[in-house]
Amino acid sequence: MPPAVVSDTQLQELRGQGGPVVADFYADWCHPCHALAPELETLSGKVGDDVTFVKVDVDAHPELAAELGIRGVPTVIHFGGDGVEVARSIGAVPAEQLALRLRLT
Repeated sequence: MPPAVVSDTQLQELRGQGGPVVADFYADWCHPCHALAPELETLSGKVGDDVTFVKVDVDAHPELAAELGIRGVPTVIHFGGDGVEVARSIGAVPAEQLALRLRLT
């Protein structure tokens, strides 16, 4: 199942719930973002229900993107159970490489 698209408020709520969250910061006009989508879907299937996968549109939520220091898309951030950033990946990469970059293996 593809990650759900969430708002900045929903992402903050998820980060406060105590479980790990992987957030894909994307833009509709971004071709690498579209290329990354199936890789994220593959990774979410491998990781299972222990990690929540979501997408955040940077054009709809520029304040959040600025707050998190997102300067390019796609940027994927792994937030730990405490809501703090564990790792990030920038650019479209295969699921296996994404798992390594995000420390999900």
